[in-house]
Amino acid sequence: MANAVTRRSVLAVIGVGLGAALAGCDSGEEPTVSTATPGPDQPEDPADPSDPEETDDPAPATAADSAALVLALERTRALATRCQQIRGATGGHLKTQQQVQEALDLQARVLTDVLEAGSVALPEPSTAPTGDASAGDGAASTGAPGDQSTSTSDQSGATAGPGGDGDTATATMPPAERAAADLRALGKACLEDVAPAALTSLSEVSAENLPMLLSIAGQRGAAAHLLGHQPRWEELSGPTGDPAAAVLDAYRPAVYGFEVLAARASGDERTAYESVLTSLRAVTRQLTQLAGDAASPAPLGYGLPGGTAGQEGRAALASDLLAVLPPTIMGPTAGFAGDPASVAGAVRLLAESVRLAQPWRPVTGFPGMQVPGA
Repeated sequence: MANAVTRRSVLAVIGVGLGAALAGCDSGEEPTVSTATPGPDQPEDPADPSDPEETDDPAPATAADSAALVLALERTRALATRCQQIRGATGGHLKTQQQVQEALDLQARVLTDVLEAGSVALPEPSTAPTGDASAGDGAASTGAPGDQSTSTSDQSGATAGPGGDGDTATATMPPAERAAADLRALGKACLEDVAPAALTSLSEVSAENLPMLLSIAGQRGAAAHLLGHQPRWEELSGPTGDPAAAVLDAYRPAVYGFEVLAARASGDERTAYESVLTSLRAVTRQLTQLAGDAASPAPLGYGLPGGTAGQEGRAALASDLLAVLPPTIMGPTAGFAGDPASVAGAVRLLAESVRLAQPWRPVTGFPGMQVPGA
């Protein structure tokens, strides 16, 4: 039975979702062009042990965090089980599935560690998949994604396609096509975690745990898009002021860098760089407006390393430029508690930056943050 959690211990221990289980980082690498600010540090313990008001009663905000963390773990476990049960993916679908699976498994491990550190009772593991795909006998496979030729539909006789209606027509599909349909359905399920109502609820989480859960939401938004469903983001209306200006300072060199990459590439390679460049430019314009007077003047140019004449060098530079974005976006997020516009905007920016980088950088469980030992 879980021990009672005092207000002080909840703030210090449940907050390990940010302070110990996750630490702010610069993606674990030193980008060639680095304008990233450090990710959020462990918050100072606001409790005063001599304060007579500090009792063993949980504070309302921390009680809400416990519930939010438990729900996040349940949700993550269900999605991880569902992803694991998909069989037969090939090529790019298999690559994305494997990255999403690793991200979900890491999230589940960290959330479990956070709850155990806070002496919060863990939810019972569920072997049933979430959403509209069927798992047949409900037994979660322990194999790696794509290591078998059968998909979820092989166990149940039918699988839910993109519409999630369990149409038996999909049962006659080749394994790779069935897997693609199942992955698309998984992407649709991920959309739920970046719906407007979900992001509004996320803004109610305390500063101690908001960055961690926001990072998870960013991963879900990116996964949904990569699996075939573009989130219907609301208009970007936050962050504003200094936080927007800090993020803008990372987007500007990324725009410049991708302009150089597109100019020096050709064919499909150039098309890929131009696609990213279009998105980066659009976000840069929006951030400029949101930053307002806090935005610094744009530099006349940026120093770029040599070696961009070759395809491998250009790919390395693209990876470095985009590596800067997630930790910079995550930097001020602890201050977004109670600010729905900034939370929604940060999740959108994070998800889009992860999606854009996926050709060069894998999807991770906590974009913009680092899990020690992972």
